[in-house]
Amino acid sequence: MSSIPISLGFGVMRAILSSQQPRALMKKSLERCNRCGKRPIDIFFDECLGIKHKKCIVCTSIVSALKFFTFVTLRALNSSQDSLVKALSVPYWRKGLTSTIKGLAWFGVTKPFVTGSPLFVVWNFTNRCNLRCKHCYQNASASLPTELTTGEALRVVKELSDADVSSIAFSGGEPLARQDFFEVANSARDSGMYVTVASNGTLITRDVAKRLAKTIHYAEISLDGVNPKTHDEFRGIPGSWDRAVSAIKYLTEEGVTVGVATTVTRNNISEIQRMVDFLEELGVDYFICFNFIPTGRATGIVNDDPSPPEREEFLRYLYKRMVLNMLYNKKLKIYTTAPQFARVGLEMREEVVKEVCALNPTAPCIKPIIPTTHYANIPGITPEVAEFIGGCGAGRVYAAISPEGDVQPCVFMPIKLGNLRHKKFEEIWLNSSILNDLRDRNKLKDGCGICPYKFVCGGCRARAYGYFGDYLMPDPGCIRRVYEKPVFTLQPQILTSSRR
Repeated sequence: MSSIPISLGFGVMRAILSSQQPRALMKKSLERCNRCGKRPIDIFFDECLGIKHKKCIVCTSIVSALKFFTFVTLRALNSSQDSLVKALSVPYWRKGLTSTIKGLAWFGVTKPFVTGSPLFVVWNFTNRCNLRCKHCYQNASASLPTELTTGEALRVVKELSDADVSSIAFSGGEPLARQDFFEVANSARDSGMYVTVASNGTLITRDVAKRLAKTIHYAEISLDGVNPKTHDEFRGIPGSWDRAVSAIKYLTEEGVTVGVATTVTRNNISEIQRMVDFLEELGVDYFICFNFIPTGRATGIVNDDPSPPEREEFLRYLYKRMVLNMLYNKKLKIYTTAPQFARVGLEMREEVVKEVCALNPTAPCIKPIIPTTHYANIPGITPEVAEFIGGCGAGRVYAAISPEGDVQPCVFMPIKLGNLRHKKFEEIWLNSSILNDLRDRNKLKDGCGICPYKFVCGGCRARAYGYFGDYLMPDPGCIRRVYEKPVFTLQPQILTSSRR
């Protein structure tokens, strides 16, 4: 197969899907057949894996058309049938592919892309927490009286799986504080989803780490500084740093893939470089720097939000360090939830690679690296791919669920789109007017609306909502802003799906 530039491959894909026939085919493939009892897309994927099905004439024609379309698509993207089979053999990758096809069927090739179901859902499993973090978006403390019961939670897991959600992250509060955590998390894993837990680490003993190793695919532990004092003051409980670090060690010893999450503020931004070194010593797999969002208890420390120049300097450092780690095949992978990181990466990629190669003539700098994450900011990435991936994923590839079953665009954006006690998740995802607003970058206002990087970055919609009470307003944390930073007052009133 001859090599096709990835930008050209995306152009071919866009041209193919601009007509109605392929999209109509994909929509038909997602409908359950009354005769066969399965969706044609599932029959097709099974047959790719060598699993044969008896099928009616309609499903036979749809599967044949899918085979042809897949061949053309794989060729356009310089991929192979073997790579497809390898992906389909992993249940959560299969769900992700189905979600992608569903997105193409319902929304087309949008810029940025919208999946037909979230690639990942963050579920605030409980409001109960044993810490008192200054920045807590959930304002977590005690359990809420109307949290989903175990039976309801198991039903939600099935509903998400049936909707082709590929990954679920249990968060909180502290998810391990709920006694039924392992029952529900095991149900999610058995359903074929990629299961993660976001924890403060204080409840993870060696025995708990052993149980987690059999249940989850990935654990993300919060750690907000190299200095224990920095972390403990931020988290509100003395000794929490020591317990979090112990949890990281227990998990790595059990072979669990571990990430460390740090909320970057003015109080710890000077420790980030040392954090990277420290986490490499611990053998951590991922370091994720979270954007500061003024919601929940964080409204009380809004002055700790880094200024645009501080954030820019930090992101530039992070990008350089990320590139070095990738070029030298270091275990630690570095990311951030700040969508500006994609723009920084595109602006700096050539500069950084040339700088590294000049200092290290033997460095393997020339070979481009194609990303497997949604941050679109590693060497060799093209603007076309960056626009496809698209920065902020709220309402496009990601959604959240509250302890009481309310669906939200993001855990940092307390907008109630509908409750899973009364509405189906898939119905909310496909039809919410608020989510459709978030998916359309042409609706962005002021600075983000006129920015040439709006399809690459889009600004953090949760920050826009937190500062302005309007999720379409600009993100005031960007160095490219053309507006004045607002005067923060109070957390905006929670929206419901009835508001436009």
